[in-house]
Amino acid sequence: MIFRQQIRIQPRATTMNKCCIQTTTQQQATITQSFNIVNMLPHTNNTNNNNNNNNCKAHCNGSNKKCNTQYVTVSPEDRKHIEQRVQTAYEFFEKTLQIYRVDELIFCFNGGKDCTVLLDVLMRYCRTQNIASQHIPMLYIESDDSFPEIDEFVARCVELYDVKLIKYKDSLKQALTHMTEDMPLIKAVFVGSRNTDPHCEQLQPMQKTDSDWPDMMRLNPLLEWTYHDIWHYIHLHGVPYCSLYAQGYTSIGYKSNTLPNPHLKRCSDPNAVPATSCYRPAWELADPTQERAGRLSRK
Repeated sequence: MIFRQQIRIQPRATTMNKCCIQTTTQQQATITQSFNIVNMLPHTNNTNNNNNNNNCKAHCNGSNKKCNTQYVTVSPEDRKHIEQRVQTAYEFFEKTLQIYRVDELIFCFNGGKDCTVLLDVLMRYCRTQNIASQHIPMLYIESDDSFPEIDEFVARCVELYDVKLIKYKDSLKQALTHMTEDMPLIKAVFVGSRNTDPHCEQLQPMQKTDSDWPDMMRLNPLLEWTYHDIWHYIHLHGVPYCSLYAQGYTSIGYKSNTLPNPHLKRCSDPNAVPATSCYRPAWELADPTQERAGRLSRK
């Protein structure tokens, strides 16, 4: 496959309209280091023993702290299903690169489980094609109402995957508006949307933004993935995730509108410390239709 983009992008700090790009000297000097980091994560043909080791890594969230090992088993049928999902995503990326140059792409990241899987799958694909990780930047929308665990996890992903972070402090619509002004080359944005998300039932894998939004192509490679597909992938590959998911959160928005999922509650001890110790982890949610049961309704 021939890529139209062959120019190496040199990351550098830049001041933009309500935006900042974060890179480090180490990232500039070792732009392909992320390939080795991603390669530390197992591929889908690993044995169950490797799965157990990586599950421990996932539960520990990559921390150096002592881990209470919990093994999450994934059946051979689910493993094969996830391999097919990944192959379909790779085909989607190939199609995307037939339409857009690498420097015309960006991916939207909010620290949630879906876009974390998207990040991992995309970086794995880039490695197979010798595309440096910083060639496709990460767009993150900051908020004063965000969970500190999310902000910390985003920073950790930037370091782990060696991506270029672009931050705005606005709504997504306003951020994309500023981004098109600051980065006019960008034509398409990868988004971790699934068709069970609100207002995504009729969303297409490639779909233009609405007429009152900045002119941008939305790329949705995970559209057909289910809630349990996401967690099977995370456990198969030992992918890190935000610690809130281990505390009963299943769909994370902002502090003001997100609680642990009541369907995961396992005790009613008012003195439990922390209170989230009364909740089972997100991947134990039996009914995926209750994924957003911890989201508060807007008044």
